[in-house]
Amino acid sequence: MIIRLAHVEDAPAMAKVMVDTYLAAHRDQMPEEAWQKRKNEWTYEASEQGWTRTLTGIAAGVDPTCIYVAVAELDEIVGLAVGHPTESDAQIGEIGLLYVRDSYQGQGLGRRLVQTVAAHFAKMGIKALHISVLAANTPARRFYEAIGRRVVSERMFDEEGFLLPVMVYGWPDIRVFLP
Repeated sequence: MIIRLAHVEDAPAMAKVMVDTYLAAHRDQMPEEAWQKRKNEWTYEASEQGWTRTLTGIAAGVDPTCIYVAVAELDEIVGLAVGHPTESDAQIGEIGLLYVRDSYQGQGLGRRLVQTVAAHFAKMGIKALHISVLAANTPARRFYEAIGRRVVSERMFDEEGFLLPVMVYGWPDIRVFLP
């Protein structure tokens, strides 16, 4: 299993990982109407187009986002993490997305993806890390707590017109993830 920067050619596989894992993970964590709307409108094709736009912007140097993928045997992408500097404080990096296919969870991939994004941030001079998660996402919250952090703030997130509570986990010193 390797972790590497994502490339534009990865967009179709990333779309499948993102759509499948998002819908599976959040099935019972948001109102049914919001989930159904997401399921009906968020196709692999729509997700692929979004990934292609983002990865093209990164490659052109106009987007400070970093995207890493976890690649299994036969070049199958089984996880991804997206990081970017926060808008409010250039010293804080945020992991906005972290998804690993169910069949690959519990093997350390989530932790490795977080560590890789943290190392990327450290090279940019970013000092701290935040990760936001739906308050109802107990498995993800347990994971973030297991890798050493607690809630630093709470906010609301607009998902398809529904405001959902989000917990923000924080690490004040990104070096805890570095070897």
